[in-house]
Amino acid sequence: MVLAIAGSDSSGGAGIAADIRAAHDLGATLCLAVTAVTAQSDREVTAIQPVPPAVLREQVRLALGDGAVGAVKIGMLGSAAAVETVAEALAAYRHLPVVLDPVVASSSGRRLLDDPAMAVFIERMLPLATLLTPNLPELRILAGGIAGAEPPATIAEQAEIVLAAGTRAVLVKGGHGNGESAVDLLFEPGGGAPNRFSAPRLPVAMRGTGCMLSTAICVHLAQGDSLAASCRRGKNHMTTWFERTWGGADSRRG
Repeated sequence: MVLAIAGSDSSGGAGIAADIRAAHDLGATLCLAVTAVTAQSDREVTAIQPVPPAVLREQVRLALGDGAVGAVKIGMLGSAAAVETVAEALAAYRHLPVVLDPVVASSSGRRLLDDPAMAVFIERMLPLATLLTPNLPELRILAGGIAGAEPPATIAEQAEIVLAAGTRAVLVKGGHGNGESAVDLLFEPGGGAPNRFSAPRLPVAMRGTGCMLSTAICVHLAQGDSLAASCRRGKNHMTTWFERTWGGADSRRG
């Protein structure tokens, strides 16, 4: 079983809806802790209502209480209060793998974490993460927030900054990149060459693909796969899903 901690999406395209879709495809059981209710479409986010911290805390407590959860996926948190609540609720479960999808802005461009919340996110959430799964813009935002300045230009240097902040591994998603292939790069401490996971890049844009990928990886971690194997199998699952859904189409939204 996997616990998904994330926001709802009224359009059904991303957030908890995408987490459920990925878990169902893999035959996994998913329990939920909803952080916020949003009103949004493919073009805009018009309203965000955070779940009260006490309710969020109770959702996580009950989900983890019976010991059936094998890994945790964290998506949109949306506020400093939610970050603090989730960090405190997970403090006693450091043995569980945590896949952290740093949802700091919507696909339409709206910031989902303001600067004070971002600072708390960096301090409290990054050290909890077994794996952080930023896309290229998110990686740059996080590296700049950690460094307190314009981040270095290269992906590897930005990933090193994030690793130094306490995250145990970083999977940089290549959906926003260029080239014929969308290549995801898995960086781990030690400075060695990253593992590469590649799939054809095709011109279809979709929301929610990052949510689905992080949930798929989390499912495989819960089943006992290694980190690299979970990333590879998660990438393969998304490629198969695109082929089934779009006849071979890939997304630029990972």
